[in-house]
Amino acid sequence: MKVVVENTVCLNTGDAAILFAIRHILKSILGEKVELLVLDSQPEVAARLYPKEQYPDIELRKLPSESIFKYKYDDNTVKNALKQVYNQAAFHALRHLGSGNYLDRRFFSDEDRKSLALYKDADLVITTGGTYLVENYSLERRINQFKLGESLGKRTIFFTQSLGPFEKPYNLRMLPPIFARSPLILLRDVRSRDHILGLVDDPSKCHVVADSVFALADVERIKALLMIGRPAPSGRVGISVRHWHYVKGGDGGMGRYIDSVREIATKLVRDHGKKVTFISTCQGVPEYAHDDSKTANLIVSGLAPEIAEHVNVDASFHTPEQLMAIAKGLDFVVATRMHMMIMSLCTGTPVLPIAYEFKTKEVAKRVGVDDVLLDIDTVTPEEASSKLDRFVGNLDHYREVSLKAVLEEHASAMSAADLLRPLIEGLSANGADGLRKDVEQDFARLA
Repeated sequence: MKVVVENTVCLNTGDAAILFAIRHILKSILGEKVELLVLDSQPEVAARLYPKEQYPDIELRKLPSESIFKYKYDDNTVKNALKQVYNQAAFHALRHLGSGNYLDRRFFSDEDRKSLALYKDADLVITTGGTYLVENYSLERRINQFKLGESLGKRTIFFTQSLGPFEKPYNLRMLPPIFARSPLILLRDVRSRDHILGLVDDPSKCHVVADSVFALADVERIKALLMIGRPAPSGRVGISVRHWHYVKGGDGGMGRYIDSVREIATKLVRDHGKKVTFISTCQGVPEYAHDDSKTANLIVSGLAPEIAEHVNVDASFHTPEQLMAIAKGLDFVVATRMHMMIMSLCTGTPVLPIAYEFKTKEVAKRVGVDDVLLDIDTVTPEEASSKLDRFVGNLDHYREVSLKAVLEEHASAMSAADLLRPLIEGLSANGADGLRKDVEQDFARLA
């Protein structure tokens, strides 16, 4: 089966883990008969990180909404208005795709045409899981991708999302028809479901399931750890940090967060005799906009020399498999990046979380560590010190509670297979053709 997974950002190891989890869930239904066309923001770089010889079932190509359409980048009113006119013409040109006429040649490069042909030929289209449908970001590129898919006769499945709330008029106007044509919307938390209940035609197609990355949990290892109790300590702890543009208090808020993590690192070395490694999901890729190791180095630069000698920054890129292998050897992880948290838990390693968005708070509740969760908007060194002491002092308790919850989260994440199976089984040739005609008619009415 040929499956499109769109809107990925594989330079972020957390996003790559979502992709691998989707692949794992699909293979639980279809076996090895899955070919993934992954539409990514930076496919050339992603292909270097995930080479074809190691991942033969994955083809990485440019996300069409980012190569075909034009977007606002300054406040030039005339230019921005003309871009909207151009985009409307590009949507019209999709009707002439492959014809070789002027519109086809004018709007689509050879690479665009190849990607769109592969897209049109796919059996299933999935928009990847994550947190990209929130109003901290412009949603125009995502919405254009959904509209593009509809114009090619596809109904997009939304994999496990944290999304909303939606308040901007453009989003409130554009999203309801997109959600209406989706046959399945998977959400990571009840809060996200509540955010879209007024925007969907049929709430019964919205299902709350665990983050898809929990599908990658090492179930046998976790069961073994629950039976034998505390594993032999390694004396090593991982810390994941990030820069966050939206922290309350701006630079002052980031400074408070940095001071708090610095206090955690100091206590881990001084009071608990640990060696600390800063490691995260977004690092080691110069072409990517985010590099968590920069924030880590800033934190380490302010440590006392006798503490700093026991602390290092791992600034290298790691695939999900590599990052999980590293997490397996840690006593616990202090995680700001949510997928650093989830991948660590998937290996049986407990986590003290630092939340920068509501998605982490929801996961913390589900795995039983919300009482020690730190909030980037309010954390202080004093609170960080106190909750670290509570977490370390009750580590066996938090390990047991979290790992039992991870088994439940794994089952929940894998339940997406049961929701996908009827859609996949219904993809007979006639059914797919009929579906395509219905969507093309819907798009024609919208155009």
